[in-house]
Amino acid sequence: MSGSQDARQAVIEGATQEIAQLEQLIQACRNMQDELRESLVLMGEGYTMTTILGRGGKNTVIPQLTESLDCTNASRRIGRSAMIRLALHEGMTTRQLGERLGISRQLVERYRDER
Repeated sequence: MSGSQDARQAVIEGATQEIAQLEQLIQACRNMQDELRESLVLMGEGYTMTTILGRGGKNTVIPQLTESLDCTNASRRIGRSAMIRLALHEGMTTRQLGERLGISRQLVERYRDER
């Protein structure tokens, strides 16, 4: 494969991974939303916060949401880095990319240099 084809494939793989991570994040957010609604009902019924927080053990939605956010951010970073490298290869400048993405030129350069 040529350098351009490799760069395009990296963008496709990055976007595919990011989509999968976003789907997991959406589910984690839904789980958190359900948990918060249930907690509000319990609070309205007079349960203590200690009791409410003690119902879930280690596998509560908060650690799941935190992990999902971390994975989504890591995936987004990989995808953004691949996208920036491809756009630069196709002739965009760091300034143009910074403006398009709403980030600084310096950050564009950092993403470009990540592997």
